[in-house]
Amino acid sequence: MTSTTTTTSQLADLKEARTSLSSTSTRCTLNPSSFYPTRTLTVDALGIRAFRLPIPSRQTEIFIRNSDGSEAYISTRDRLWSGNSVLSHPKLGDLIRTDYFFGPNREPILRLLQTSSVLPDEIRISRQWTSRTTRFTMPGGREYEWVYEKEKREGQRVNLVILRPVDVDDQTMADKSEKNETSANESDEGDRRIAQLVRSAETRTPGTSRCTAGNGGELQIDDAGLDACGLDQAVVVATCLVMLKKEMDRRRMIQFMAIGGAGGGS
Repeated sequence: MTSTTTTTSQLADLKEARTSLSSTSTRCTLNPSSFYPTRTLTVDALGIRAFRLPIPSRQTEIFIRNSDGSEAYISTRDRLWSGNSVLSHPKLGDLIRTDYFFGPNREPILRLLQTSSVLPDEIRISRQWTSRTTRFTMPGGREYEWVYEKEKREGQRVNLVILRPVDVDDQTMADKSEKNETSANESDEGDRRIAQLVRSAETRTPGTSRCTAGNGGELQIDDAGLDACGLDQAVVVATCLVMLKKEMDRRRMIQFMAIGGAGGGS
């Protein structure tokens, strides 16, 4: 009976993974405060510490695992000094390629590798330097954003990175996207989340801490939200990893400035 159940679950995952990676331009029909995570993935990203030389992370492979510990995806960088990577599925192969650039005004480009187009469809990333909020645009024109928020659980602060749709006519959401951080306990009617990366003492990657930049955690996904927006799980994972890379970039820039300041003052 257990073997039959496992096989059925794997077939369901494969069917889901084969769905189109492109998103339509229709409005997401998400209800406010209706986030019910039905899938949990563990992102085993080590990130970088605060006190170190400003070199790239030495982790060239990031494993994303299902709740039972099995491999869901793996993100593999081209080489140690490159930010480019490919997100692959253990059975379906390469799904999304990320061309990543270090430095200002050089936003990443994600290319969907398993589409019907002759040329790979592209996901464009955009953000303002005054905010950590990052938006991405799907080939169909639909926009989403990852935002940083905080939440108190049992008296402890939990850091969240939340994915939600962006509606042009949703002024409340547009106003919130200009903030660096908001409180998840003060969510308004515009807070319609699809997924969230939870990083707490219990969920963050072992060996990392609150001071680590780009560390992983528990990626909680609402499958109903994905269906409502026509968004694919692999896109959620790939764009979440971009957020972690950007965290490390910010940390490395601070480290560069610290070294430059120390050298200038000597």
